[in-house]
Amino acid sequence: MSLPPFLRDMDASIYESDNYVVLDWETDTSHGDHGSAIHPANGILLGSWKLGKGHSSYLGYTTSQFGSEFDFDELLRHIEEADFLIAHNAKYELMWLKRCGLDLHKTLVYDTKIAEYVLFGNLAAGDKNMAGASTSLDMCCRRRYWDIKDPVVDTMIKHGINPISIPRPWIQGRCEQDVRDTERLYLDQLARLQSSDRLGLVFTRCLLTSALSSMEFSGMFLDADRVQAEYLDYKAQYLELTKKMDALTGGINWRSSLQRAEFMYDVLKFKELTYRGGKPQRTESGKRKTDKNTLEKLKASTPEQKEYVSLKAKLGAVGDALSKNLEFFVGTVDEHKGLFHAEFNQTVTATHRLSSSGIRTQFEAFDKPKRVQFQNLPRVFKRLFTSRNEGWQICETDGSQLEFRVAAHLGRDDQARMDILDPDFDAHLTSAAAMEDKDYTELLQRYRNGDKWVKTLRQKAKSETFKPLYGGEYGTKKQMRWYKAFAERYDSLTAAQKGWVQEVLATRRLITEWGLRFYWPYAKVSNTGYVNVKRAVANYPVQSLATAEIIPIAVFYFWHRVMDEGLQDKIILVNSIHDSLICEVHPDAIEDYRRISKQAFTTDVYEYLEAVYGVKFDFVPLGVGVTVGSHWSEGEEENYDIFYDGKTLHNGVLAA
Repeated sequence: MSLPPFLRDMDASIYESDNYVVLDWETDTSHGDHGSAIHPANGILLGSWKLGKGHSSYLGYTTSQFGSEFDFDELLRHIEEADFLIAHNAKYELMWLKRCGLDLHKTLVYDTKIAEYVLFGNLAAGDKNMAGASTSLDMCCRRRYWDIKDPVVDTMIKHGINPISIPRPWIQGRCEQDVRDTERLYLDQLARLQSSDRLGLVFTRCLLTSALSSMEFSGMFLDADRVQAEYLDYKAQYLELTKKMDALTGGINWRSSLQRAEFMYDVLKFKELTYRGGKPQRTESGKRKTDKNTLEKLKASTPEQKEYVSLKAKLGAVGDALSKNLEFFVGTVDEHKGLFHAEFNQTVTATHRLSSSGIRTQFEAFDKPKRVQFQNLPRVFKRLFTSRNEGWQICETDGSQLEFRVAAHLGRDDQARMDILDPDFDAHLTSAAAMEDKDYTELLQRYRNGDKWVKTLRQKAKSETFKPLYGGEYGTKKQMRWYKAFAERYDSLTAAQKGWVQEVLATRRLITEWGLRFYWPYAKVSNTGYVNVKRAVANYPVQSLATAEIIPIAVFYFWHRVMDEGLQDKIILVNSIHDSLICEVHPDAIEDYRRISKQAFTTDVYEYLEAVYGVKFDFVPLGVGVTVGSHWSEGEEENYDIFYDGKTLHNGVLAA
């Protein structure tokens, strides 16, 4: 067996072939969630597809067929004979094709939504200075002054009307128009991507799409006993904190902003925040502010004020944990046997890394629907996840120090390389030493001897260590001391970032080493030298290469290698978060998991970056950490540094 040809060749020019299939589905959305294939209650209503002129079965017209997932054998044959499949938001089409029986491992897609996102760079995401640009098929067509969708059918679907209730000729007309528009959009995008050398970016993101389609079907599994215990513990904490708060406040109504304001300002005598001229900072309606951000900025001086601030913070944290996570978790184990699903988003963030969305779920125990996404889960709750199969392990692979290594590569910074290769180097103690104006060597020795004060310093420094990497340059005296020390220590990296800023100020855009383009049309420098986009310019290239290119490459190679070796029944991909991949693994496949992790996260990445982007990542080695345990984030981590030439360090020791 071997990897599919499009991955062996690693050639994005495959998208220039006219042997393709363009596909669009209309689905029965009985379960909701826009007709997601995850839910058995949803089903296929109609499929429309068109073949490229180079396809062996080229017909010259669009084929439409009403039916279920068992009625599309001809479509599957056409896709298997094509070089690639074209669709807008292709993950949706792929997931239904998986239910139809298509082998996603052998299927390459070209997603016109992703391609539009690539063409926009960071502008599709938007920011505080400008609104994002929609990548919906309708808006892609409108921007090109093409025909818009049938407004009647479009309005019906947007208002939640199930397509099975819409007249079939109307639905068929809409579906066939989407196919025509998608093909036309592909051809328009292809010319733009070729002329700007960005076709490889689409290739990378679309290779990941198939892996994500498979991963979303897997979902994640919760340990019922741990969830119940955690939920009861947090409920008890919440009740205890509520009693203390009621005793302090006399039992005011927390939903009343008026009562909160009266207690804070009239009883506790907090002084309102003011603007420079002395005018109180209030809401638009003129009310005194009581929100979390305001409370954090108020100066607490009396014992009662300090107790109130402390209790309010604890209540907020515990209440958020219950409402945003634990209630969903307990509902899932009680009503859905511990398994839940979420969605991955490939066209949302400014840096092009993945994001995730929760799926709204209504539980009998709670009045309002709840959702939890796969990413940005509180670290403390990772231990609640386990394997759905008894005796299996939860394994996590992450790119060790990935963003710092990427920064070292981009800046060709010798000191950063030395620090990465030094097994005794401690980045967080380095920042702690600078902030406290202490000797690093002395702190390191004390830390190794178990000095509690130094451990505390190191822990506090963690949040500051890499801030200057992302443009941090102003703050407290301690922070400024570290920011200055960072710039001096990593002078080549600092110079590279300054060069990016100068390029943006001159051209309003930044073209990265791998071809992705970022745009800041509003970039400017003040008469004091302040650059309004400096943080973003310093951050985006580092974060993007690390988590929008390298990790996706590692994930889709990992998925394909698991499939290629027939291990899909023993290694189940369940999640990917920024720089990591999480799987459920049969005990007999643990060593296979480690082996494939090392291959996919290092050697495969080196080869792909060079073949597709012309980027030789040989300045620093890529690192990979593998953790194996009965629950997520539990277990000892094995670390490997694998160099471009194949040399390997295992936990800092040269491997044979």
